[in-house]
Amino acid sequence: MQLFTIGLEQLNLDGTPKKDAQGRPIPTYSNNDVIGLARVFTGWSWNGGRLTHECFFRAGYCAENTNERETRPMVAYDQYHSTLEKRFLGTTIAEGQSRTTADLKVALDTLFNHPNVGPFIGRQLIQRLVTSNPSPAYVRRVASAFNNNGVGVRGDMKAVIRAVLLDEGSPGRQRPQAALLRPHPRAGAALHPPDARS
Repeated sequence: MQLFTIGLEQLNLDGTPKKDAQGRPIPTYSNNDVIGLARVFTGWSWNGGRLTHECFFRAGYCAENTNERETRPMVAYDQYHSTLEKRFLGTTIAEGQSRTTADLKVALDTLFNHPNVGPFIGRQLIQRLVTSNPSPAYVRRVASAFNNNGVGVRGDMKAVIRAVLLDEGSPGRQRPQAALLRPHPRAGAALHPPDARS
């Protein structure tokens, strides 16, 4: 959650932190949310080919080779999944009402629909692809593209990347001579002495 989806602080659509009455940033989640999500992820283990006790704890006994075990997707072992109540990010899965795969779907849907995802991911993409210090207006436009691609679809990454690269706030749009460099030329430019002549 912290690194890839919603971040540590609740965000406005423009990526600025929301503040409480004392002017402090509002945390996105609490330790109780982490505990609830940890329960969601119980019951997942190595894909050893069989859903047995031995495969859950030591897939090496079940998988034919180590590479095969380590490259297969994890599988759900319902017998090891917590049936306790799971509360996280305003969502509750009632005690005894859960299954491993269904709980994971609820958790992923909850994270995907969290209001922080658009501004959090939008800012990260702008920083990695265009500029390290985007304006709040730029982040708002990209987050808005994440929230709605223009035809009511949330999370359309084509629309998000288009918004990141073609936005009026991107340096390439502000200055025609500016251009995004591919990784190899960018690395070469960084290593090239500033006073060298070709």
